[in-house]
Amino acid sequence: MKLLSGAAPTVSKKFLVAGFAVAVLGMSPAASAEPKLTAHPETASALKCLLDHGQNGCRTMFEGSASRAAQPWLWHNPNRDFELGALLSSAYARTEAGENAYIIKLLNGRPTDLYDVKFKYHEKTFYIAHPGTDGKIRYLLIRDGGPDDERTDLFTRGPG
Repeated sequence: MKLLSGAAPTVSKKFLVAGFAVAVLGMSPAASAEPKLTAHPETASALKCLLDHGQNGCRTMFEGSASRAAQPWLWHNPNRDFELGALLSSAYARTEAGENAYIIKLLNGRPTDLYDVKFKYHEKTFYIAHPGTDGKIRYLLIRDGGPDDERTDLFTRGPG
């Protein structure tokens, strides 16, 4: 009995390790792969245009309601720049399509890329709807806070 009980833990450890190895090898590549997060190339260039104050003639990419929302960002504004502070970072957060009140009400339910932009004193979320077939951005929203602060912002102010 003593021999059997002494050997049992070793045997069970071997089975445990072997079982784990089989489980890992048996996983499909899709199940183990991380989802790749990429922004639409046109929305990324639109964000760059807004943060660069419309340099290089990129102002023409905004039409309709997007041109109104982009207007304050397409020109240097020393007061706004002072209030926001220096640009620290900008990062693609995710793509959403009609999944929240902002996109449904203000962006007409269009597929939209969300960007988290951090300045020295403030954080903003840029909602840039995917462009039309002509490459023009027609829907744009910029709000205070990070991409995951939507519910707090909706609770305090509403979507529009």
